[in-house]
Amino acid sequence: MSNLLSKIIVITGPTASGKTSLAIKLAKKIGAEIICADSRIVYKNLDIVSAKPDKKEQDGVVHHLIDIKEPVGEPYSAGDFANDAKTAIESIQAKNKPVIITGGTWFYIKCLLDEKELPEIGADKKLRLELEKYDNDTLWNMLNEIDPVRAKEIHKNNKERVIRAIEMAKTLGGKIQKAERKPVKYDSIWFSNDFIKEENREKLYKRIDFRVDEMIKNGLYYEWERAVSRYSRNEILENTIGFKEFFELEDGLYENFNEAVEKIKQRTRNFAKRQLTFFRAEEKINIIKDKNEILDFLNSHF
Repeated sequence: MSNLLSKIIVITGPTASGKTSLAIKLAKKIGAEIICADSRIVYKNLDIVSAKPDKKEQDGVVHHLIDIKEPVGEPYSAGDFANDAKTAIESIQAKNKPVIITGGTWFYIKCLLDEKELPEIGADKKLRLELEKYDNDTLWNMLNEIDPVRAKEIHKNNKERVIRAIEMAKTLGGKIQKAERKPVKYDSIWFSNDFIKEENREKLYKRIDFRVDEMIKNGLYYEWERAVSRYSRNEILENTIGFKEFFELEDGLYENFNEAVEKIKQRTRNFAKRQLTFFRAEEKINIIKDKNEILDFLNSHF
């Protein structure tokens, strides 16, 4: 598999589908390093809520883009990820090691590896502060007026991404799709386990509910308390499923703790459903069951 060094292996899938474990097993087998494509794993002290693999789970495999930012200030964007991931790819390839990108933040991976990458556009803090005043419906309608194609790609409740899309469209003076883009230089091979199949949806939902129960047992609520104590209530914490619900509990939206936990499960299932919509539309993805099927594929093609 010597030709594999020029490829980027992507292992993606919905939340709680086991992609992290699969990526680590494959990395150990082929001597690869892993780049994490996850919008919450990048943040320090958000360990339980992001299902971040600890050192024991990483099992000696080098991971990149974990714990690189405090969860305050400007949110970590897809553009930030693309820039940091490119640096990590160069570092890994300089060691003559294969690169594995794993995670479920679809827009991050597409921004880095799609046929045409989005132009690099900095943050407009003044505009963001203005946009933050509006509710989700107003913001999404605003984006839909500017760029309906982009609006269809983002759920209206994903406020962070809607604001970023408006910011980009306004900076570009029109539709993001019409912006001049540079060809992406990476040749990628995409894999996902069979949880993206429709017949496995209920099984995935049960895994999600079990994971949330385990997160609660492992101290999710206390991690939220520590995060609020350290960073205060802010946009990043409030937009994180698993923390958002405890803010709502504090605000009196739920009668008790169990209602907040059930809302975490519901929102996580809804999030997985949105992820599946993107994964099933991606023709590049090869559906596999385990690392051995990936190895068989790589051996037969490289």
